[in-house]
Amino acid sequence: MKIRIIALLSLLSVSFLAHSQNQPASRLSRDSILIGDQIDWIIPVEIEKGESYHIELPDDPVAQGVETIEKMKVDTVSNSRGKMKIEGRMKLTSFDSGSYFLPPVIVMLERVDGKIDTLFLDGPTLEVTTIPIDTATYELKDLKGQIKYPVTFKEIFPWLAALVLLAALVYLVVRIIKNRKENKTFFGKKIVQDPPHIVALRSLDKIRGQKLWQNGKQKQFYTGVTDALRLYIADRYGIVTLERPSGEMLEELSQQGIDEKLFAETSELFSRADLVKFAKYSASNEENEETIPVAVRFVNSTYMKDIEEEK
Repeated sequence: MKIRIIALLSLLSVSFLAHSQNQPASRLSRDSILIGDQIDWIIPVEIEKGESYHIELPDDPVAQGVETIEKMKVDTVSNSRGKMKIEGRMKLTSFDSGSYFLPPVIVMLERVDGKIDTLFLDGPTLEVTTIPIDTATYELKDLKGQIKYPVTFKEIFPWLAALVLLAALVYLVVRIIKNRKENKTFFGKKIVQDPPHIVALRSLDKIRGQKLWQNGKQKQFYTGVTDALRLYIADRYGIVTLERPSGEMLEELSQQGIDEKLFAETSELFSRADLVKFAKYSASNEENEETIPVAVRFVNSTYMKDIEEEK
């Protein structure tokens, strides 16, 4: 039994050596490198047509002190006369000087007849060197101070541009606020506002054109009419009218010397409007039709009275 095992091992050794002799050894792309440089570990394999192979990748790191920059990539170098030459490449580096023995590479070959052969390609030695120091002429010197480079316009320009933009923005904001207080446009032109009676008559004419009460919208109709009158009264007489009960407003308005008949018509209009808005009162068509004329008559009469008094 012992003799048979020795004979089998001898046969395997002969087969391995025969195949290994036909295969080139793995190599490095250079003899040595400086610290931090990169080098290619080349693993060549040659197979016959119809054969297949498998390269067992070494562990990572391939050696203590050696780092893998790129994993193995396999390329076909040549393919002629029934033989295919293949190269596997790994990119390595090291950051410490010394000699590093790379491990052997195992290549499994499957022959055309189905036999499996194992090849062991010896690993090369990686020499990592450093720049030698000439101790004979080497002289220690003091550390140099930090170099101060002059500031360039290219470096200052973004800050100048940001400062100019900020100043322009502040100027625009100040000018807008100032002109608004002085009732001017952005360019300083005086804003001419229409007199109160023109604004009121324009609003009443717009409400007439909307035909609100004709379409069953009495509440919106009376709200629009009374709001137009409230704004007119506030601008003409300086009476606080908005967000105020109609009774209080009319009481203060009665002290402005308005014609009694005109004041009575206006008071009736506000009373009817309050009933429509707050008591769900439905005004008749005659009442609706006379609402706009009463409001227009109030505006025109009070305006003309002020004109006559000024004359």
